[in-house]
Amino acid sequence: MYIKEKIKQLNFNKITPIQAKVFANIDNAKHIVGLAPTGTGKTHAYLLPIFAKLDFDLFEVQAIIVVPTNELVIQIEQMITAFETDLILKTYYGSKDKKKESAWLEKKQPQVVVATPAQLLDYVVNQQALRIQNAKYVVLDEADMFFDDAFIGELDQILSITKRAKLLLFSATLTKAMHPFIKAYFGDFLLIDTSKEHKLKIEYQLVDLKSKDRLEALIQIVEDLNPYLCFIFVSKKENQKEVFDALHSANYEVLSFSSEVGVKHRKRLIEDIHALKYQFVVTSDLTARGLDFKISHIINFDLPHHLEFFFHRSGRTGRMYDSGIVITLAQTKDKHKIEKLEKRGIVFRKFVLTPQGMKQKMIKMTVRDESMIEATKAIPKAKKVSPNHKKKNKQAILKKAKQIRRKKYADYR
Repeated sequence: MYIKEKIKQLNFNKITPIQAKVFANIDNAKHIVGLAPTGTGKTHAYLLPIFAKLDFDLFEVQAIIVVPTNELVIQIEQMITAFETDLILKTYYGSKDKKKESAWLEKKQPQVVVATPAQLLDYVVNQQALRIQNAKYVVLDEADMFFDDAFIGELDQILSITKRAKLLLFSATLTKAMHPFIKAYFGDFLLIDTSKEHKLKIEYQLVDLKSKDRLEALIQIVEDLNPYLCFIFVSKKENQKEVFDALHSANYEVLSFSSEVGVKHRKRLIEDIHALKYQFVVTSDLTARGLDFKISHIINFDLPHHLEFFFHRSGRTGRMYDSGIVITLAQTKDKHKIEKLEKRGIVFRKFVLTPQGMKQKMIKMTVRDESMIEATKAIPKAKKVSPNHKKKNKQAILKKAKQIRRKKYADYR
């Protein structure tokens, strides 16, 4: 009943495969590993069934949601408050007033906590203010970002304290680095993999720049776009500033979203993006993970250092049954990365830039009619190589092909 009411409140027309399967299996005794592409509603897939199980009259930590970035903490807080205001929620991320938060925790405990691993441990271990040992649920969201040495140590501490909790891990991919951790903590887990059940409406466009300057090409492409909201991903900080300055000088409504901006300011900027105060957002891979906006276009100013981020960047559009366009600027040096992406299933429509804008690249095809094929088979290859043998062989094939065509025409008449 709770889930149905909240789906109606959120105005969801239908639920996604990952949501349907997690809803159905939340009571399974096993820990859960959920896999689904970016933009398919994984967050609501665990929020709604977990909240349906909470005791709103029990004032202790019942559910913990651990995410890798401050931006995701902020976003999940906004997602929760959009459908549930009757519970006590606390979120912990950088720039919070720790003394004030610890003083609050001395008087009462939240029912749900959303935090990065470091911030969570600070309040649990260092401040000794947050009590999580009785938590019923621990969720690790965007989990494939956790698996480096720093995060693993923090997760080990968290899970050693919350031994009674049901564990849920969600990710777009299941990498090799994740296997030892999952084996250690999840045991005989339930795998819910809906990767092949989601059909994303994303069109991938590849612009062959050859030796053309990237910034000039970007400005030319942007002139022909009128996006609902466009994110432009840039790998290098210095290029991010160049791109922002160029678009700003051209009088576009553009924002530069950077990790150099303080967390509180980034929180306001996220609200501004949702409010459509900007049409273009120039950003690094900081926003390639988890953040949920209604984005019509993605532009890859360049390809990411780690190709996995191409999929995360692309997943910012085409979310929850919407359609989207991903435009990638590529030079000759990007050939091998493009080939790797194609091997992983990305189908590009290929374009070139002309004075009139982007034009789809024509594919050259060599056509051989049936008579030429038959003639080639009919003319035996010379056993002895003589001067001009290739030319003579070609002439013989053309002559034979002409005879075959005449005969077929005569038979037809």
